[in-house]
Amino acid sequence: MNGSFSNSSSVPLLRADTLLLILIGIFGVIGGGLTALVGGAIPFFLYSLPIAAAVVLANYRNGVWLLVLLLPFASTQMIPRQVFGVTGLNPENCLLVLTFLSLCLATLREAVRFPQLPLTLLVYVALIALAAYNGSGSAEHAITIPGEEPLTVTAYVLDSFAKPMVILVVAWLAAVVSRNGNGQALIWALAGALVIFFVLVVSDLIGNGISLNSLASAGERGFLNWTGMHANEIGLMANLGFAILLHTAAAASRPLPRLTLFACAIAVAATAALTFSRGAFVGLAIIVGHYLITRRRTGQIVLALAFTVAVALILPDAFVERATTGFQTEDTQAISAGRLDMIWLPLLPTFWEAPILGHGLGSTQWATPNIEGAMLPVGHPHSAYLGVLLDLGIVGGAVVAAFFWSAWTMFRQLAKNHPDPLWRGIFQGGVVCLICLAVQGLTDDRFVPTYPQVALWLCYGLALGQAQSTYSAQRTQP
Repeated sequence: MNGSFSNSSSVPLLRADTLLLILIGIFGVIGGGLTALVGGAIPFFLYSLPIAAAVVLANYRNGVWLLVLLLPFASTQMIPRQVFGVTGLNPENCLLVLTFLSLCLATLREAVRFPQLPLTLLVYVALIALAAYNGSGSAEHAITIPGEEPLTVTAYVLDSFAKPMVILVVAWLAAVVSRNGNGQALIWALAGALVIFFVLVVSDLIGNGISLNSLASAGERGFLNWTGMHANEIGLMANLGFAILLHTAAAASRPLPRLTLFACAIAVAATAALTFSRGAFVGLAIIVGHYLITRRRTGQIVLALAFTVAVALILPDAFVERATTGFQTEDTQAISAGRLDMIWLPLLPTFWEAPILGHGLGSTQWATPNIEGAMLPVGHPHSAYLGVLLDLGIVGGAVVAAFFWSAWTMFRQLAKNHPDPLWRGIFQGGVVCLICLAVQGLTDDRFVPTYPQVALWLCYGLALGQAQSTYSAQRTQP
């Protein structure tokens, strides 16, 4: 019987000149990268593109991994939106094109199995396209949010349709990777991206000397605007990532990966807490509570409870102050941060203007009370549920509900029946992601793909691939 590994004597030793060339290449890459970095974004982009192309074209899975790593930053100011003044020419789109090209080349070399797309997903995508088309006719009537450029039809289509489609395409690519092998490596890309985000947030807070007490103030909700994302968006993104990383760590069998994933999960949870978003606080409570309830091992329950109690005891007063804002005085205005009286109640009557198919994606921007100044000047209703009713109508609401129910069912089945315990952990995290989105959606975000939902859509893509693949007896743990 042949062994799994080749005899070491059959592998030729690297010659000294080969090692020298490798070392020169490494120093060249580092030196060139530092030089390009000092020169600015464009030189660094031009320097990085050939390297990225070589890595991605070697294996399309590398491209998908890099896309997952990059996607959480795609809506931030850390990633250039355009290069050389060309709209759409940015690292994300270039990497996407390279990955598709690599995938096409892979289909010529090997038999790539593509996952079948479920009907609920296809109808959901068609709904988004129809709603974007419906809203494009009204986009030029939108109000101009202070500090932002006036909305054009092109900008509207790019923001309302193109961006959600990019997220869905990356999810589909993750499904391809999952269908054709081990997609578990993509979890490490997600973990790496979110830990980098944590480091950036903490570095900014420390560098600027911002205290926790000042962050707890209702007037400091824009302290993370330098990222290009609101604190509520970062809180949701971190919570969804935390849910997946926590349950994946609990399911990992080897000590080192488990400890590493737990450390990443703690860092990501800290990111959510540091946003001082009350929605993020609720999401954290849901994730930790679900984790404790579903543990079947006494040791894990005791350890998790001890850690939770320790964190609660040392929690600074600023977090408690922010979480309980408005409750002591029973001030609904403070509790809802003005949403109830200044956003939701003025917008509700506009539902009856287009109850069947809605007004189109992002319709809050041209809603009558918004144009007339009868509400806060906002770009979205600060409630995913109200957004579905206004943007998509009754028909759209039914389609969205059917899609997320199908995703819930798929996650639950895989979390229960998948033979690989690590995959079961990942999809258990997906179940918690849906619960989190449903709860935090009461006061923020949307039920169409957004960048804060990156972790959820990655998990959905992995689930599509696993639901249609033949489970392998070889179960590779990260």
